Amino acid sequence: LNELNEAWPKQHFAITHCSLLVLRASDSNLIASSMQFFYLSLLLLPITSAMTLPRTIISSSNNLAISYAESCLQQNNSANTVEPVTLFIHGLDSSSHTWRRVQERIPSPSFAIDCRGCGNSDLGNPDDFTSDALVADVKSVVDSHPLLQMKRFVLVGHSMGGRIAMCYAAKYPEDVSALVIEDMDIRRRKVESNFIPNFDETKALSFEKLHPNLDSLRKAFGEIGYPSDMVDKWVREGRVYEYGSEGQYWSDVHPAFRALCYRRIFDSNIGSTCWNTISQHYANSNTVKVHLLVAGIGSVCEQESINEMIECMPATLSVKTYPTGYHSLHGSVMEEFLCDLKEIIADANSSHLQGKL
Repeated sequence: LNELNEAWPKQHFAITHCSLLVLRASDSNLIASSMQFFYLSLLLLPITSAMTLPRTIISSSNNLAISYAESCLQQNNSANTVEPVTLFIHGLDSSSHTWRRVQERIPSPSFAIDCRGCGNSDLGNPDDFTSDALVADVKSVVDSHPLLQMKRFVLVGHSMGGRIAMCYAAKYPEDVSALVIEDMDIRRRKVESNFIPNFDETKALSFEKLHPNLDSLRKAFGEIGYPSDMVDKWVREGRVYEYGSEGQYWSDVHPAFRALCYRRIFDSNIGSTCWNTISQHYANSNTVKVHLLVAGIGSVCEQESINEMIECMPATLSVKTYPTGYHSLHGSVMEEFLCDLKEIIADANSSHLQGKL
């Protein structure tokens, strides 16, 4: 594993303030118009530098290499630290890379996992891709680090990462001091609601993340169904980047993660099942708070589903809508998001000091 850490592709980070506007298309006739709005979100904005956080690779309980980015390498890694800890989970077509600017701005230790197949993490056998497996990967990261082993932590999940965070909190409620769901509800999403038209699942599952050049990588994404503008945006942001000195390109994005999440996670009742379980754990909790952060523009959350979430735990769940925020709140309204997140972390600190339940 140490050799892997030395040899694994290193990220060259670039940040744009452009956010991804994800629009729902519950009817196939709406896909074309939805895509027109989607292209409007792919703005050519200046790229600014961002802090590069090293990735650590561990062997998960499923014997896969799972990587995560850590912001506390120069701090006290002892479980005796009084600082609150935060664990971030990314969404589709993403990796731990998406949390870089957030991690560098919060004044306490944080971790951001690469879900299986994404970033530097192994995909493994697609047949083994389940919600339980994704949760086990997160648990492997938790159990591998002293800051996460002994203290409850703030768990933050964006989009699909929010669904994974729900599943984790349902299974390991004693690990969590606060649960933050960024623009994700609990409703079932059909495979056909994937906003990328003509998405080729077979090619997505056989996708290779390392290519001899950028054109080869662009072609592979195009054959799966991804719009070229979307891939261009990933290049500008650093999700796709040059690897080595021979012009090769590496993709942190794995289309198989999108395909399998829709097939195995979204198109199921896992969301509502896990939420009901969470409500049983936290509904009357005086220490654990649950936060739902909703985008005001292009949100993937439906009001009916939000209402169901509120009904499950009216006293514990806090809901906030960001009127000018897009689906990626931590990208589109970062200052407001950070202000709220810092407050959540500070509030969770008292329960964090008590250790795990």
